[in-house]
Amino acid sequence: MMKEKNKLWWVFVQPFLFVLLLWVIFGLDEYFKLHLYQYSLLPRDIDQWYGIVTFPLIHGSVEHIAGNSWSIFVLLVGVRYFFPSLFGRVFWMSFILPGVITFFIARPSFHLGASGMVYALTSFLFFSGVIRLNRYLLAMSMLVVFLYGNSVWYIFPIEEGISWEGHLSGAIIGLLMSIFYRNTEPTSFVKEKEYFENETDEEDPLIGDLWKPEEERKPKPEIPKSPFIYIYKKDDKPL
Repeated sequence: MMKEKNKLWWVFVQPFLFVLLLWVIFGLDEYFKLHLYQYSLLPRDIDQWYGIVTFPLIHGSVEHIAGNSWSIFVLLVGVRYFFPSLFGRVFWMSFILPGVITFFIARPSFHLGASGMVYALTSFLFFSGVIRLNRYLLAMSMLVVFLYGNSVWYIFPIEEGISWEGHLSGAIIGLLMSIFYRNTEPTSFVKEKEYFENETDEEDPLIGDLWKPEEERKPKPEIPKSPFIYIYKKDDKPL
């Protein structure tokens, strides 16, 4: 029991450390007036190639980082709990790859913030549950929809000042990761056979093998004939 508690505690540690790093960078930027936004992602500017890596770490306001921090923490905890063997790979791909796509498709303006990573993690968790048809992961997918369902609209250019290209890039990366890692086993807490692989040849305790096609059923045993002859009378008249 103690080992399981320690494992559960560690699920929260890594996401917390990453969120803490985001706040440390933001605090230093605000306190020393570093204007770190100028080191964020600037699409198709080869001199600013490093923005692919730096833009998830830089935020423009308290509201910006606060919104991303909560989402990042919850989603990373989900990945760490359900897919511990994939956590490192999913983390780094969600961190870097949305920036690569954004670098090529986005408007020529500074793009900053971890929202691309948020969309990558959201997409990965949602589609992983749908693709695997695992009841626990499907429940997780429904929770993701409940928490972040409205966010889907922000992959379109519906609001000025929002990097919808970064959101779209993250969503694409999350979908591709869920497909690529579809055969990777989740944590033992939620491991089960997929619904369509859950069939068995055993007889049902109530209906036997009646659920099978008729040609696959066992032959019915013959009922021996009784040596006695029964005559039923419909009235009281003698025979």
